[in-house]
Amino acid sequence: MAIKWTTNRIRKAWLDFWKSKDHFEVPSKSLIPVNDPSLIWINSGVATLKKYFSGIENPPAPRLVNSQKAIRTNDIENVGLTSRHHTFFEMLGNFSIGNYFKKDAITWGFELLTKVFGFAKDKLYFTVYKDDKEAYDTWVSCGVDPSHITKCDKDRNFWDVGQGPCGPCTEIYYDRGEKYDPKHIGVELFQKDIENDRYVEIWNIVFSQYNNDGKNNYTELAHKNIDTGCGLERLSCVLQDAYT
Repeated sequence: MAIKWTTNRIRKAWLDFWKSKDHFEVPSKSLIPVNDPSLIWINSGVATLKKYFSGIENPPAPRLVNSQKAIRTNDIENVGLTSRHHTFFEMLGNFSIGNYFKKDAITWGFELLTKVFGFAKDKLYFTVYKDDKEAYDTWVSCGVDPSHITKCDKDRNFWDVGQGPCGPCTEIYYDRGEKYDPKHIGVELFQKDIENDRYVEIWNIVFSQYNNDGKNNYTELAHKNIDTGCGLERLSCVLQDAYT
């Protein structure tokens, strides 16, 4: 009998997996930020953890996992037009603060996707930053077909806010099949980042390894970090084979 992936089961599987990798579970915090005037709402899984990444406070552990409720309004014009945009959601995340880095984040991520959630490798597609050879090579070493990996420019696969910690990222997409591709465009939808409901991004892993001095001069961080975000509802959508 096939596993019924309810949202409760997905959330628990995520938390249990990362706790098996020695991550400390951080409970979901209030949607109203506490002592953070930079945000109106908590808009991501990492938003409540910024004090740890910035060094203002020591984290309870160097490895953290959460499922954080979030409100995001920057995509509000897409709500109702696509199958995947919404304003209120839960963001699943695993985080490393100066602990493990790229190889472990990718290897464990692939283990979670294929061994726990049971995704077929041929349904998964990946983007990496064009100069990030380590991320590309690590996905391939996991058994990913290179044709399922697209190297992208800075606009698509480099997380940068202008000043402070930044770095390349790798995104994970799921192919929902031809029924979501009425024009039969195929993999170009994913490769060229064309608006579509076939190849759905379910997870983004950010490798915070540089510091931007504000003038786009980048230096390596002494302590590198991992920041990830995986939408619970999007994951539920593909695991349940639901339309939205």
